Amino acid sequence: VIFPMHKNPLIRELAAESFKGVEDKIHLIEPLEYAENAKVKKLFIAIDTSGSVKGNIVENFIEKTYNILKSTDFFGKSTEVHIIQCDSEIKEIKILKNSQEIEGYIKNISLKGFGGTDFRPVFKYVDEIFASSQKNEVNGLIYFTDGDGIYPKQMPKFKSVFVINDSCFDKSKMPLWATALFIDSDDLTR
Repeated sequence: VIFPMHKNPLIRELAAESFKGVEDKIHLIEPLEYAENAKVKKLFIAIDTSGSVKGNIVENFIEKTYNILKSTDFFGKSTEVHIIQCDSEIKEIKILKNSQEIEGYIKNISLKGFGGTDFRPVFKYVDEIFASSQKNEVNGLIYFTDGDGIYPKQMPKFKSVFVINDSCFDKSKMPLWATALFIDSDDLTR
């Protein structure tokens, strides 16, 4: 017997108690609609392409981010990864829809920009897509940067995190709403 079961461990534990003695005849699976709804729909990865962010570090950042997400089984058939290169304006947007496209992008990345840094164009782009999307379709924005730039004044309606590759960055330059993860560039070159 195949029995669809919610992923909640408490529900699974109750079901296991109920199926004692016949568990070898029952195969628990997660409901199909749950499996696809739990997947990432649209994820935005922005890359600060001002002069302070280097190519090899960017490649490794994208690759490590992709490997983490891939290993957690969040990618579904309809996942879109928007990779946005931006310095003071958006220079390139690539919408990647499968593993092969993402891996090809990582291998052949060509950075564009090298001007000043303004985070607002990327937030505006994601906000426009967020406003026209269905509920829970936009999963968030990961912005890889050194942290120096012009931030949006308002907190966005979607989840966002700045991954800052400068452990010496002065956090007081960031708006209060901003979430940041500080990493050492050496971690991305290994």
